[in-house]
Amino acid sequence: MSNITDFTNKEIITKYLNHYRHSKQSQNMRKSSLNYFFSEDYFGYEGDIKDISKSDLFDYHDYLNHKEDISLTTKENKWRILTSFIQWIMEYYDGFLTIIPSKTVSWKPNHKQANSNKNVVLTKEEIKKIWNYLELNNFKYYLIFRVFSETGARKSEIIDAKYDDVNIEKRYIKTTGKKGTKIYYISKELAELLEIHIKERKPRNPKPKNLFVTNRGNKYRSRAFNLYIQKHIKNIGIDKHVSCHTFRRSLNTERKKMGCSNEDRKILIGHAVQDVNINSYVKLNYKDFIKMFDKWNPYKF
Repeated sequence: MSNITDFTNKEIITKYLNHYRHSKQSQNMRKSSLNYFFSEDYFGYEGDIKDISKSDLFDYHDYLNHKEDISLTTKENKWRILTSFIQWIMEYYDGFLTIIPSKTVSWKPNHKQANSNKNVVLTKEEIKKIWNYLELNNFKYYLIFRVFSETGARKSEIIDAKYDDVNIEKRYIKTTGKKGTKIYYISKELAELLEIHIKERKPRNPKPKNLFVTNRGNKYRSRAFNLYIQKHIKNIGIDKHVSCHTFRRSLNTERKKMGCSNEDRKILIGHAVQDVNINSYVKLNYKDFIKMFDKWNPYKF
């Protein structure tokens, strides 16, 4: 074991976060929650980690409890991550011991209502509004959210997609998701636009090979796409809480309204389909898949 007095706050936090390096999303979420405790913009604990006392933890819980701009779920998550961090320190390092309040703390009954978007869907008209706005104001984000709209791919899949994995001629993007490799088909128009984008993007920012990179040539962070669309959605004239996943849900909803079968919707959206005989995938060739996509593409504007 290492003695905690030999390490700075930054070194201890980095060590803790490194245990979650398998998941960038988990690291960012924990980093953000710890920032709520340490940052001067929030609770603002200024001392050494080794000096955190039970009264500091009581005061932090009270600080969270009386914040009116975050939901109870957010408060509980931030408290849980901080106490998990404190527990990890006590187990990992020598020279640190404190009491984590539990039975003597409770949450007051009134909090901000959680802003959930799990039931939000976009109509075809709203999708068209988003495309039109982004095409005029930020063409790269137009391409990004058109890919979201047409494929229904998950955010992590679009972030990690490589330009070498875009097949312009056959109109598909190959990605790696939770269940392994997936193929998402796209319209002829989008394929042609991506071809132009890739030709311009490759010589300018050859590495990393991600299909979409920031203006500085870096891979996008997990929150970037959601932050962008949520910042601009009211300018577009849409009063809904929209996230990247909204486009996936909206695409499935429109296909269902068109009469697309549950089996075909699952195949097109990239779900792992346990109730569909695997032979249905094997028997379908490229022409069948692209024909299926074109038939059930609701966004033929």
